[in-house]
Amino acid sequence: MKFVCLVVAGAVAVAALLTGCGGGSDAEAGAPDRAFSPKIGVTLDGRVGPANSAIRIAEERGYFEDAGLNASTGSPAGPNRPASYVAHEIDTFGVTQLPQLVIAQERGMQLVAIGSLGPQSTASLISLKKSGIHGISDLKGKTIAIPGVIFQEALLETVLARAGLTLDDVKVKRVGYELVSALLTGSADATFGGSWNIEGAALEAQGAEPVVKRVQNLGVPDYEELVVIVRRDFATEEPQLMRDFMSAVNRGVAAEVEDPEAAVKLIEESNESSPESSKMETRAGVQVTIPLLSKTGQMDPDQAEELIAWMHDHGLIRREPPVSQLLTNQYLPEDGSFNP
Repeated sequence: MKFVCLVVAGAVAVAALLTGCGGGSDAEAGAPDRAFSPKIGVTLDGRVGPANSAIRIAEERGYFEDAGLNASTGSPAGPNRPASYVAHEIDTFGVTQLPQLVIAQERGMQLVAIGSLGPQSTASLISLKKSGIHGISDLKGKTIAIPGVIFQEALLETVLARAGLTLDDVKVKRVGYELVSALLTGSADATFGGSWNIEGAALEAQGAEPVVKRVQNLGVPDYEELVVIVRRDFATEEPQLMRDFMSAVNRGVAAEVEDPEAAVKLIEESNESSPESSKMETRAGVQVTIPLLSKTGQMDPDQAEELIAWMHDHGLIRREPPVSQLLTNQYLPEDGSFNP
């Protein structure tokens, strides 16, 4: 796993952008419309997986270099880190969930989403059939494992409230990336915040009989599962770089759709997959995730507005920021191009 390796303070020019997690060499001279290729660090939302591997494919196949960018990707130390990495200029771009971005802005981080990888939420409440958990009320007294992302605990609180429960009625256990292991070893009775298309698919592939309840069916509005984020001031200063970056990401998505086995191979070779996982599980996750990937990167402002209002109504945020402060589609290809 790649971790953050260097923090450089006081950058004074775009040519000196922070490297963040990366360590790759400079792209060849002669990049389009740019005398020098800036170094760019890109932090994913977690371990390399079906939903974010398009960015790694873009790196591996040289799509960033084709766009005149020297981008290097890496996984964060924990799933709650990407927003802070980007806000504090440890990395230039990041991938995170839209609710996490809303909360990051609430905390003063000047970030904006410039494109989507996954336009619909895949977060779920997952238990095993043998646990006897059939509904929210059955969670009382149970141990619930979550990845540790701040907003997920807040969402869990709103879900529990539907059955008259609070966080005091359950034991919340933060397990990072080990949600599947937590269920299979019995250290948790259920998980919340993992995805039906990743953890759910992995459990299905193992014959573990998971019971999956998607958050959309638990009173949580749909939202962009994964968005690409950047500092707002940098996006304003370098609009063409934003477009070049998102063009390369879109090419990575197109390549994953066209060649799913490339994503399977990349995940298997990343050394970040769970030791207990198999290629069969990885392939299952990729197959169910590909139809969920955003083909254009476009984000839905109306859907985002509903999410913001819901988060405010449920006390997750104190104020409702305008959607224009949260996301913009202006850096995406105007023709919606989607070509590998």
